Amino acid sequence: MKPTLPSLRHALAICALLVTSRLAANPLVVFGKQEFYDLGAPAPQGPTEPDKKAFFEAYKGDRSVHPSYETALDLINPPSWGKTISTQTHGVIQIHPSFAGGLACRLTLDGLLPDHDYILTLNGNPALPGNDLFLSAVPGSATERYYDFLIVKSDGQGHYEADMGICLKRGLYKARCYVKDTSDFRIVLYHDYFPFEVK
Repeated sequence: MKPTLPSLRHALAICALLVTSRLAANPLVVFGKQEFYDLGAPAPQGPTEPDKKAFFEAYKGDRSVHPSYETALDLINPPSWGKTISTQTHGVIQIHPSFAGGLACRLTLDGLLPDHDYILTLNGNPALPGNDLFLSAVPGSATERYYDFLIVKSDGQGHYEADMGICLKRGLYKARCYVKDTSDFRIVLYHDYFPFEVK
């Protein structure tokens, strides 16, 4: 029996909804792995602390008008100090080079393990600006610092995509972006040191 036109339209509408939800999550405002806010939630309640609230509102305003990002950076397989999932694994981080209160970006990842958790990280260098503004010391190094800011989950096709506002201390930065596997903490994608400013 052939499907009727209304049933085909219904099926196509469901498929479109599933593809849209898979391709892009709602924008997130990130204050740490245990504190983040989904701007797509009904009437999202942001933080109450003045500095955090100011960043929440600034980022929410930025997303409400959907401006494009000025800079796009490729995320690639790391050298021998990381690990390669696949030669097809890749990503892009798009950023505003300067933003009030944090880093405003869009992250797109493909070719990851399906339905798997990954840690998103900004990593400094003691010889570059912004290193001392990150929270944690790299194990085995007294001076190199990093910030694991969020854990995300790939979908069934190994894809992840979302806009993010990451609250950071004010200053100039030159940092690496890492995507790390939660199972062994090894880096699977990265972009080498890129500059941005938190105003």
